[in-house]
Amino acid sequence: MHENTAMTFGRRGFLTAAAVALGALTGAVQLGPGAAPARAEDAEAVLRALWADILTGGSIDPTDDAYASALSSLSTTATDLWNSLSADASAGALWPGLTLTAPANMTTSCKRLATMATAYATPGATATDGSGRTLHGDPELGAAIVSGLDFLHAQVYNADTAESGNWWEWEIGSPSALVNAAVLVYPLLSSAQTADLVAAVDHFVPDPTLNKYGTARSTSTGANRVDLCQVVAVRGILGGDGERIATAVSALSDVFPYVTSGDGLYADGSFVQHTYIPYTGTYGMVLLRGLAALFQLLDGSDWEITDTAATHVHTSVDTAFRPWTWNGLCMDAVRGRAVSRVAETDFSDGTLVIESVLRAAESAPTTAQADHFRSLAKGWITRGEDYAPFADTASIAGIAMAQPVLDDSSISAAGEPAGHLQFPSMDRAVHRGDGWAYALSLSSARVARYESINGENLHGWHTGDGMGYLYLASDPGHWTDGYWPTADPYRLPGTTVDTLALADAAGTGTRSAATWVGGASLSGTYGCVGMDFRQYGSTLTAKKSWFLLDDSVVCLGAGISGGSGAEVVTTVENRNLHEDGGNTLTADGTAQPATAGWASTLQVDSWVHLEGVGGYLFPGGATVEAARTTRTGAWSDINTLSGPTDTLSRQYVSLCLSHGTAPASDAYAYVLLPGFTKARTAARAAAPTVTVLANSSAVQAVRDTASGVIAANFFAAGSAGGITVSAPCAVITRQAQGRLAVGVSDPSRTASTVTVQLALGGDLVSADDTITVIRSAPDTVLVVDLSGAAGATREATFTLTSAVLAPVGDAYVRDGAYAATGYGSATTLVVKNASGSGYSRQSYLAFDTSPLIGAISAATLSVYGYVSDSGGDTTSIAAFGVAETDWTESTLTWNTKPALGAVLSSTVATTTRSTLRFDVTSQVGPALGGRVSLALAEQAAGLAVILNSRENTVNPPMLLLTVAAE
Repeated sequence: MHENTAMTFGRRGFLTAAAVALGALTGAVQLGPGAAPARAEDAEAVLRALWADILTGGSIDPTDDAYASALSSLSTTATDLWNSLSADASAGALWPGLTLTAPANMTTSCKRLATMATAYATPGATATDGSGRTLHGDPELGAAIVSGLDFLHAQVYNADTAESGNWWEWEIGSPSALVNAAVLVYPLLSSAQTADLVAAVDHFVPDPTLNKYGTARSTSTGANRVDLCQVVAVRGILGGDGERIATAVSALSDVFPYVTSGDGLYADGSFVQHTYIPYTGTYGMVLLRGLAALFQLLDGSDWEITDTAATHVHTSVDTAFRPWTWNGLCMDAVRGRAVSRVAETDFSDGTLVIESVLRAAESAPTTAQADHFRSLAKGWITRGEDYAPFADTASIAGIAMAQPVLDDSSISAAGEPAGHLQFPSMDRAVHRGDGWAYALSLSSARVARYESINGENLHGWHTGDGMGYLYLASDPGHWTDGYWPTADPYRLPGTTVDTLALADAAGTGTRSAATWVGGASLSGTYGCVGMDFRQYGSTLTAKKSWFLLDDSVVCLGAGISGGSGAEVVTTVENRNLHEDGGNTLTADGTAQPATAGWASTLQVDSWVHLEGVGGYLFPGGATVEAARTTRTGAWSDINTLSGPTDTLSRQYVSLCLSHGTAPASDAYAYVLLPGFTKARTAARAAAPTVTVLANSSAVQAVRDTASGVIAANFFAAGSAGGITVSAPCAVITRQAQGRLAVGVSDPSRTASTVTVQLALGGDLVSADDTITVIRSAPDTVLVVDLSGAAGATREATFTLTSAVLAPVGDAYVRDGAYAATGYGSATTLVVKNASGSGYSRQSYLAFDTSPLIGAISAATLSVYGYVSDSGGDTTSIAAFGVAETDWTESTLTWNTKPALGAVLSSTVATTTRSTLRFDVTSQVGPALGGRVSLALAEQAAGLAVILNSRENTVNPPMLLLTVAAE
């Protein structure tokens, strides 16, 4: 990790600065500019000084306004803690009410001392109690901190005490705070005091590869491993013990490789902790933060981290963390139970991600990567400035890293990329449009529904049941502003749930038996996501799909069945309108009442719009339960560990679809239009771009003419939208610029291969090496090897030149005595124009042209047949256009047949079995994208011609299309 140079100084300069800081802490002679770093035998001392800089930001300029808010916050907190410090041996507490026998109180006390030590070591930290004391370097404050460390050691944190309660308090929470505090006041500690502290740490954390649950030690993983290694490494530099530092570095090697199950980083960008919980935004952030600090600390030292797999950590900035960081916040879909913590908001966790990325830049393998990281951070900071200024939430060390980046005009602020990313290993997806982002939180046999431990996230029951998180640049505080304690946990956007009452923490950590959860994507642009949903504590099941496009999200549900007898509800929207809640709700052009407490059952023909949020389309109409609700709650309702009991009130507008109390294969369809104005919503409703092609428990599919996307989630082998598959899978295609792109995945991870047949065809341009092309024109047949794909998408691209469509209906009709008889199930079609009653026959064919998006240059109807008539061996057949398209083969008779339109073309049939072709371009071209009807008949008296129908497995009819060049 040596190509990169730090933005403000290189590695040599960093060591020099650390040596200068060391001199300040120990009284050693300070080094001048360009002087050599400390001697080799002083290596641990240099690292102590460097770690102090990492904790405090180093030699900051306290007069710089950028630090004003952070310095004020630190100074106020440290002053209050110092003034309230009241060691009471008889009560066993450093602060009143924090009895150290409770492990959580022990950790809180250790963290408080670390905060005081940070103020002691930070330039510009000043008491805020009017005493005029300067906290920075204040001997009385230093003495109080040292006395507090002694008290903690004597009372509880020593080598003679056994762990009790939560292991984390003893092995991570308390020791990490203690060693940090000790480093910051190191010159004030005697060798005996230091020895006592490191002995206690060694007692509780003898081996960072293990952590303790009860009486049996288990292998430490993921973020916990990193935390334990950091504790041991800092203990090593604190005690001047290089072997302990080496132990920590060695133990980190298990963290760097991608995992395929359990805790850690996955190759697809997922991060999991506690075996089954998506946790990129909390535990993942802790991992990145800790490793970035250790990389910076040890870079160039005798203990430098040289494991080649460590590059995965820097790569994860783009693959794992950037997707979930949006305009300065970290999305709640990957924050787990942290959403229930009042002091840990999406913006505060976002700030920690930003700080981690800035620190990762200091050790990035290349200068280009370091510059990229700083560009990302600058973009996030600047876009979040209006709502949550970085300087108000960042640490002083974070500001010290960020300020040079913000001041450097040569560093551009990276924008939020549009597009789609899926994370199969943690059942998550995130999609970005212009000014909005949408995240999905699902669960399966591999990923738990949610987590509630330590009294946190008590009502997270349905957050993994297909919840959709809509983020709007115009409303960045939606999820931050009291959402979780006030929202209705049974009506979360995107979910379909049985609303039976659940006890606090019911179902925490549980997984369903469903394996079909996931989807497919196309090169990070578009995606389809599906879920075989099975509710905890209920018999409710459903198939749910989301199709994520340029400016919309299409939401489908089918097979909604079962339940407990409580109402089953699909929640389209349940929007936090904050304390005012005046946003206008409009349905089909009519504004609804703005009175709080209003509720109504709306018979929506087409669309609904919520001011400041966006539009909602309901294809075919829907009965929508709409309401304005004042919701109240307290953080303590969902977090008994740290939640305040103060009551909050927020205004909500909800849009729900009721499935009753005992649904049987119910369904829904709606389209989200994020950020759309009312006028734009109405216009889209009048000219929709999305068509629902299928919505059943077997397959859900859509077509979008705006993007050229046709996508389908197949929960069973089948066909939809010109796509036929041999096994359950997800398929997404896009037609654009004369190309056909195809993405295929197996969300269930049960198929080794799947055969995909597409109605469209062309020459192969590129394909993953797991795809075998059996045929590429006029249609396409792929065999996709999905073994070992772990739910990832395999892609191929073709030129787009042709399409082959099978009929969706065909039948012949007969006059005379047979005029009321239908022949739709026959394996043949018959054509004859006869003078006698009962002998004339005509054949009708219908085709769905929705698999092709664009224009055609030619359309040919191909049928296979022959003359079968005693009257001769040659006859002429014509193809006719048919205006009526809604006939069905099961009800078509001579009496009900549509009228024949214009003659399109004709050909000659003989007694030789052969393929007959008709030019039908003039009928198909104008109707492309919809249903097309054609008929075959004889214009004059002729002979009987027998043709194969679509029910015939050999040579059925086909419509052959030649795609027009773009």
